[in-house]
Amino acid sequence: MAPRLFGAFYLILAGAVSSLILLAAVPAPGQDRAAADLARNIDALSAFDYPTRTAAARMVRRTAASEAIPALSRAARTHTDQFVRYRALVLLSAFNDPGTGAIMRGLLADRNDRVREVAYRWFERHPEPALHDTLLAALNTEQAEFVRPALIRALAAHADNMVVERALMAEAGRGLDFFRSAVLEALGEHRAAYAVKTIIPITGLEGPLQDDAILALGRIGDRAAVPTLASLTTVPPEAAPALEAARCMVGDKCEERIAWLSQAARAQERPAIARATVAALGAVASEGHSAAIDALFDLERTTNRLRGDVAVTLATMALRRPQETIKWLAEAPGDRRVRAIDLLREGFESLEEDFAEEQFFAAARAAYWAAPEGSATRTLTASLIDRLEF
Repeated sequence: MAPRLFGAFYLILAGAVSSLILLAAVPAPGQDRAAADLARNIDALSAFDYPTRTAAARMVRRTAASEAIPALSRAARTHTDQFVRYRALVLLSAFNDPGTGAIMRGLLADRNDRVREVAYRWFERHPEPALHDTLLAALNTEQAEFVRPALIRALAAHADNMVVERALMAEAGRGLDFFRSAVLEALGEHRAAYAVKTIIPITGLEGPLQDDAILALGRIGDRAAVPTLASLTTVPPEAAPALEAARCMVGDKCEERIAWLSQAARAQERPAIARATVAALGAVASEGHSAAIDALFDLERTTNRLRGDVAVTLATMALRRPQETIKWLAEAPGDRRVRAIDLLREGFESLEEDFAEEQFFAAARAAYWAAPEGSATRTLTASLIDRLEF
């Protein structure tokens, strides 16, 4: 080939290759629209209008993970709207991406209280032993009213060494009652048998901490607490439901105590004590006692004024144990399943537990894809996702 002709051919070939590279680098119009829609939906997570916020979150959840995860990660770290950062991090938490832990670690000291709360709650569900020192150090600095309880719960999930155990037992005995209450709740739900001797003296203090301490002992289930619970023969009316529930949970005449709680809830005229009684029944139900679950549904069916309390109690149970709740719903009779889903929706709206609700959605989505096509579980989880507006 002549040199001039070869040069012309080379230029044509190089131009063609460059054009192909440029075309590959430029997104297709459809990709542009999808990216723009995703960005608009993320921006709308802080919309003042509730239906707009809800619709935006639903669209983000239905975006392909390969697109949603990078966009949500960026928004959680750098978006100018602080509420969008929070909501983006909540939505990101349900995608089960391996890189989420690194993002959460980077946000533990963030200036946004809501973002820190999500990060702590993430590490309650996904403990990392390497974070012991970081979480312990945060006890000296974290004072935000709704964030410190999340830190306490994260520590309770990391209590596999004596340093963390000693720190939690110390927190149970000092500070504001609000924070001590959060410690007792965390110790109970995380079955902190090491803390029983610390909790026992608190059961003798009349007031809100007494209820929390009694329930914590019941949830821990250590037989060493049985004599203490049996000795509490003259507790105030406010603490009586917690005591009945705790004694049931440690194996002391459980059926009788469930019946007592059910009857007490119907007869109680003081709304606060009625609410506490239903919640105590829910604590027993959360431990897998089918009679307590039946009692809750009977209360909702026969005592209309307790419907809201039952809804919140069932929703609280579902958020604490999403997989178990989904399994129970799949096996429940059709009429009860319909009632339960309606009550869960009402309870979720009352609780406004964004992070926990997102984890419930993640559990429902995982159960949906794991179930065979046409199975009862797949039908149920599809219904849950739709009815609960995920």
